[in-house]
Amino acid sequence: MEDLSREFDGEPVKASPTYENAPPKRPEKLLLSENSETPLTGQPKQSYSRALSNSEARGSTTALANSSSEDAAHQAYQGILSPRLVRSRDDLDTSLSQQSKKRGVDEEVQQEMELLRAQLREANSRAEQAERAAEELARQLKLRTNKVTVKVSDNAADEITALKAENKGLKAELDEARSHIFSLQPYRKDLTPKEVGQDFDDLVNGITDWATNLMDPILDDDDRINGVLEAAKKRPADVQKLRRYLHSQADLVYGCMFPETDVDILIAITLRWLQDHVFQKILFGVTPDAVETISFVEGSMQTNVEPKRDLFALRTWRAETLNALICSPDYQRARQGRIRELTIEVASLFKVFHRDKDWNKHCLSCQESIIKPAVRLHEKLMTSTHHFYMDLDSYILWNSRQELEPSPKFMQDLPRLRCENILQNRKPFDVAKLDPPPSKQQLHRELLGVATIAPALYMRQVGKGDVIKEPAVVRMQQVLVAWGPEDRREKFLADGDRTLLHRLCFSRRGREERAQEEGFEVAEWKS
Repeated sequence: MEDLSREFDGEPVKASPTYENAPPKRPEKLLLSENSETPLTGQPKQSYSRALSNSEARGSTTALANSSSEDAAHQAYQGILSPRLVRSRDDLDTSLSQQSKKRGVDEEVQQEMELLRAQLREANSRAEQAERAAEELARQLKLRTNKVTVKVSDNAADEITALKAENKGLKAELDEARSHIFSLQPYRKDLTPKEVGQDFDDLVNGITDWATNLMDPILDDDDRINGVLEAAKKRPADVQKLRRYLHSQADLVYGCMFPETDVDILIAITLRWLQDHVFQKILFGVTPDAVETISFVEGSMQTNVEPKRDLFALRTWRAETLNALICSPDYQRARQGRIRELTIEVASLFKVFHRDKDWNKHCLSCQESIIKPAVRLHEKLMTSTHHFYMDLDSYILWNSRQELEPSPKFMQDLPRLRCENILQNRKPFDVAKLDPPPSKQQLHRELLGVATIAPALYMRQVGKGDVIKEPAVVRMQQVLVAWGPEDRREKFLADGDRTLLHRLCFSRRGREERAQEEGFEVAEWKS
């Protein structure tokens, strides 16, 4: 009675009752006594027959004494039989009552099942009617659509044909306009300051690792230091190029006077050499004729073409043209030759630190760690609409008497510099973070610029029209400084060893040779 199922989302259909075992059988017809309708069980009937049989037997042999004895026996028999008859009657009444109730429940179940079957038949009938109605409506709709199509007049058909032709023409114009719009846009994603800054960091870090691997094994071995000094005496030409280039950088000359700056000076020399020979030239001197033609056309577009082209259009055209030139096979062949030339040139700058048998290995190291990364970064900058460039200020100059003196711009530019204090193992130095803040007199007295290691990287963003934004700093210039009292600086200089570069390029003999070659007296530092 509790198991129900649903069909067609209507009333739940009750399942017919089931029985795990066979249904109970009805009790058979019971025997009744002669004097009453009360049924008798088997045991009382047998007792009664047996008593009667015994009585008759005794009667056959002996006669009853009198009628009173018969009455007494009959009463005794009735006393035994009466309770049993009463119990049998009660059991029969209970059984009949249960059977009557069960028949009533079965009738209710049958009636409910008949009702559910009727509801199911009715729901199925309604579903069939709805399905037939839907099919009829679909058929009528299709018939009406066909009739409307047939009834289209000739004028309407001509109008539809004209509209289709007009629509086709408008689509063609739209495609042409879209193509024109795309042609005005650059075909490559422009560089972002974050991307360029990361590439610049990779270049500086690669050169730092190269210089460290070159100098640390020499500086940690006194025999190798003496070997480099002896090689410089035997082959002065190997060190002459480095000596001349180093003397042209006043701050690096001063930096050589401080201990433990060999690696820093070598990094600074390499970055400045790359700035002179790679980053300050269009495509680092490859295909100069093509570059000259591009520059000529760009100038003509800016001055002779009407209407005038704005700066954004010129920069976009220039970037696209240089990108096309870089992708050409002729440029790629010339590029390989130019990379080889630059590699030999920068390797010869540091030839004194390598033996002849290691020359090829030294050249390969310079090419992979210095030249190729710099060329890749330079080509990226050339194909950008925005203008990325490097700038460097040494803040130490040669005066007219060939003496070293500090530049007054150092204190002005100090907030825009990334300084490292050489007196505190190159700990970052920031004036804004000093507590308490130093006075100007204290800064002039205790802060000394030593050498510029890495140039600054800037970006000038080119906007629509002729809008050029102010230069934004992508990477700050990296400078070594000496921040501390004068006695601390003097102690640092006295306790440290002279650098290998100072012994190579600024020994007494070296200074005299350089003075004779360049025609000036040997100068000392002037603070």
